[in-house]
Amino acid sequence: MFQNIYHLIMYALVDCNSFFVSCERSLDPSLENKPVVVLSNNDGCVVSLSREARDVGIVMGTPAFKYRDLFKEHGVKSFSAKFELYNFKSQQVMGIAASYVAREDYEIYSIDELFLDLHSFKYINIYDYCLAIKNDIRSQVNIPVSIGIAPTKTLCKVANRIVKKYPEQFDGVYILDTTEKIEKALKWLDIGDVWGIGRRLSVKMKDHGVHKAWDLLQKPEIWVRKIMGIHGIRMINELKGIRQLEIETPSPKKSIAVTRSFMEMLTKKEEVKERVETFAMYCSERLRKQNTCCKIVTVFVQTNRFRKDLPEYKNAVTRIMPNPTNSSIVIGRVVNELFEAIYKEGFHYKRAGVIVNDFVPEDERLISLFDEDEQNRHLPVMKAMDKLNRKFGKDKVRLGNMSGENTFGRRHISSEYEIFLKNNVLPEASFRFH
Repeated sequence: MFQNIYHLIMYALVDCNSFFVSCERSLDPSLENKPVVVLSNNDGCVVSLSREARDVGIVMGTPAFKYRDLFKEHGVKSFSAKFELYNFKSQQVMGIAASYVAREDYEIYSIDELFLDLHSFKYINIYDYCLAIKNDIRSQVNIPVSIGIAPTKTLCKVANRIVKKYPEQFDGVYILDTTEKIEKALKWLDIGDVWGIGRRLSVKMKDHGVHKAWDLLQKPEIWVRKIMGIHGIRMINELKGIRQLEIETPSPKKSIAVTRSFMEMLTKKEEVKERVETFAMYCSERLRKQNTCCKIVTVFVQTNRFRKDLPEYKNAVTRIMPNPTNSSIVIGRVVNELFEAIYKEGFHYKRAGVIVNDFVPEDERLISLFDEDEQNRHLPVMKAMDKLNRKFGKDKVRLGNMSGENTFGRRHISSEYEIFLKNNVLPEASFRFH
């Protein structure tokens, strides 16, 4: 059933353990071995938790207010998400792990995961090599990671789940390098935990007697294709050790969106307007970072759809730009005009956002002969502003209509984080949270 894996190319998945919580502990070592949770935007839901917090009954994704008494009873420490810190730590972890392979032999999968292609390490002990990566990240960045090694990316996910389930037994690194190990792992792994099987499909699988990953391999290929399509065929091949998924290089973004749910509903026009104009500035910054300009700008506003006692309103409007641009001044002006077109008095606004798309390279813009092009006139100012913000910190230099207040609604910011921000200049983030 299994491909002969002894001479196959091997992959490794480097995955940070409870990443947001680990970042908090890197700031405050006294949090080690204590129940800790990190809350989402506006301190709404639990988005990361330590093993100790899980052990007292806290569940990922649950609204934090439901655990108010539990937090107090067990001394659970809760923190607002520190997005700048997490991006900063992520870049450090990714940089160290990627330095162990060639430039094209890694794929950043998410803010706390990356795949390494170990095809060039035929005469090196891969387990020891990955153990060195894990220890290097821990010593330099103080972030614990788990590394799963296997002949396919899907099996790497399986190996990683095993090492996270039994961290003391495997010292943070586990390798699926024999057919016996793979078979044992798949007989242990619940079908719902297979990479690519969501909750709805998991229920469907169990209705057909597929409870473990191993059960899926016993089904005829025609059945798998009927239930899951070609995606299912690729999945069972990956589980058999037959590589279907390669290391991917990041593709250029097709759109950029900055959207937020406000901590409290906003009723004053100027408050909503300032937030929307700030989102426009962030979109412009990201355009300049990737040296592109946008042709289309969209603005939307929305009330709280869960408050049935309040009047509901949502609207969006889009404009095609006469000339592609990444100027904060131009995009800000357009966003302001679009906002004025859709804003209505008398509503409690809960969410708003700005989306830019239809990109062209900065040096390949086609200019309309009949409209004034302000891009080149603004570009030196924009570049200077970006350079100063990279040097001195985010939003240190901003346009006058930006308040400079954080857009995430964070009340539980620790004193350690305030000290960290004062003593560190954070680089531009690879990831943003919306």
